[in-house]
Amino acid sequence: MDVLTDDHEREQVVRKWWSENWKSLALGIVIALGGMIGYRQYQNYQHDEAARKAYELSTIQTKLSLKQENAVALAESFIKEHEDLYGSLLSLDLAAMNSAAGEYDKALDNAVFAVKNGGELVSPNAKFVQAHVLAQMKKFDEAVSLLESVETQAYAVEKYETLGDVYYSKGDMDKAHDAYLKALEVCEQKKIAINPLLQMKADNLIHDGDTPAYKRAQVLAEEISKSAAEIKK
Repeated sequence: MDVLTDDHEREQVVRKWWSENWKSLALGIVIALGGMIGYRQYQNYQHDEAARKAYELSTIQTKLSLKQENAVALAESFIKEHEDLYGSLLSLDLAAMNSAAGEYDKALDNAVFAVKNGGELVSPNAKFVQAHVLAQMKKFDEAVSLLESVETQAYAVEKYETLGDVYYSKGDMDKAHDAYLKALEVCEQKKIAINPLLQMKADNLIHDGDTPAYKRAQVLAEEISKSAAEIKK
């Protein structure tokens, strides 16, 4: 390989390289900048679109809570146009309204929609809603099978609590008792506060030798408090 011996020779080589390659280099820069700008525009579009959907969702939810005359029709129209997270959240609102009105078939349809379209954020919770609706329809075996399909540990507490609810509705108090106790155990293992409703459900079915759920909740709350204090040190 030849060695460039002086500054003048080096300058001539650089000038020659630049004259031969400046077009492709400039084109690459333009493409790169265009990609960055396009990506930012896409991000802005996505953000604006999400904000629009969230606002429309919130507006319809408010109308539903106020029981405005056209609220249900607006909700159903929104759901048809949004087979996504936003439509799924609204479908769960309708499922709750349907259940309260005894319209279990409609409630089930709305819950199933949320399971299919809610993604990782909504689908697991939608399964719990679906299980409750199935229990109200006396389809207990289907509800149990649905809940047993929930494998993620992130929703283990909700899974066992809902199983307890289903067994309780079925009249199988022993299995309901065991499911509620399992939910308590998961709370203790994961250092998650035991909610008051779960405490009442478990204590309502307490067996001889069981530690009352409210006492377990008090002990767990102290452990969580101590752990938080140690982290701050």
